[in-house]
Amino acid sequence: MQLKFDIEALRYAIENGIIDLSSVQDAMEKKEKEYYLSLHPYKIWQGSNGKWYTYIPDGEGDRILKKRNSESDIQNLIVEYYKSQQNEPTIKDVFMDWLNEKLELKEIEKGTYDRYYNDYKRFFGGTDFEKNKIKNVTEDELEVFIRKTIVDHNLTQKAFSNFRTLIFGIFKHAKKKKYTTISISAFMKDLEISKNVFKKVIKKKEEQIYLEDEIPLVVEYLKSNPTVLNLGILLAFQTGLRTAELAALKPTDVVGKTIHIQRQEIKYKHPETNKCVHEIKEYAKTDAGNRYVIITDSALETIEMVKRLNPNGEYLFEVNGKRILTNSYNDGIARMCKALNIPRKSMHKIRRTYGTTLIDANVDESIIMEQMGHTDITTTKKFYYYSNKNQATKEAQISKAISI
Repeated sequence: MQLKFDIEALRYAIENGIIDLSSVQDAMEKKEKEYYLSLHPYKIWQGSNGKWYTYIPDGEGDRILKKRNSESDIQNLIVEYYKSQQNEPTIKDVFMDWLNEKLELKEIEKGTYDRYYNDYKRFFGGTDFEKNKIKNVTEDELEVFIRKTIVDHNLTQKAFSNFRTLIFGIFKHAKKKKYTTISISAFMKDLEISKNVFKKVIKKKEEQIYLEDEIPLVVEYLKSNPTVLNLGILLAFQTGLRTAELAALKPTDVVGKTIHIQRQEIKYKHPETNKCVHEIKEYAKTDAGNRYVIITDSALETIEMVKRLNPNGEYLFEVNGKRILTNSYNDGIARMCKALNIPRKSMHKIRRTYGTTLIDANVDESIIMEQMGHTDITTTKKFYYYSNKNQATKEAQISKAISI
């Protein structure tokens, strides 16, 4: 009865001009157009000849340049393309829809967007699988693709984790949109993959951390060549900060004998120029990353030296008024290691060295977690702890421990 009344009321409103049906239709079409344009990952631009351009996927994993006389015409072309794809989207269509939605909803940063997109090109790009209509993909076909990708790309377990993230994203999004009936969570739970199929990465411990014989040489070199960049590397040894945190430090972040970590530098490709953009974000990497790192008197001295070299900078580490970017620190390390004739090791290896030093010094685990910006001490022990002792020290400790 209620439904009949609602229909009668709607008909009355239209017939008596209370509701302008054409205006409603215009609003609906505008909303629909905005939605389809939001799915489009490529820029729209006007050439010097007055024509309008964009790229349209060609269905073969590539793109085709399209030209129209007006902006409206090029937008209509885009809308028609995505309308034709909506009911029977391919794997790639669903991926792009999922990825653009995550960026639009601010669930990921542009840097993460670029990483997911590059991973997609690595694992899916140019394959017959990505061209499949997702509604036609069976669980058997999906399993074959996953296993074949592991073998063809000789994936490590870490690389497989990145691949797995995309599989989850694509098929969860497709299930939500009712493009597929595959429950990817249940599928992946039932999927049994032996650890033996993954590429084994043998890491030499001496390449993962600065050894106890190297640290004094490194510290002496950095103090003897006190540029702003070198002092930044020295402060990393003294605090264990992430490079992105170091690059975003301001003098005002130093509070007493602590450094407040509250922002970071992120990197991503500019969508139009395709150049790398370095940008400061006013938040830490994680909730645990927003922290007060306790520093020593030596670290305070390093900071004071930097302030004398850069007295008026907005950021602590600047040269000629320009902030030192994350990439520059690894370049500085390369020069340092070459000068000292030791293996080249990245800024992240400095952070591992710091974590190892805290653990070896029997610092309380809760303090180590706070200093490192971790939520679980197992993260520190699993990924940041390596023995950096030389052979003589190891032999002496074993001899002391084993008395029988």
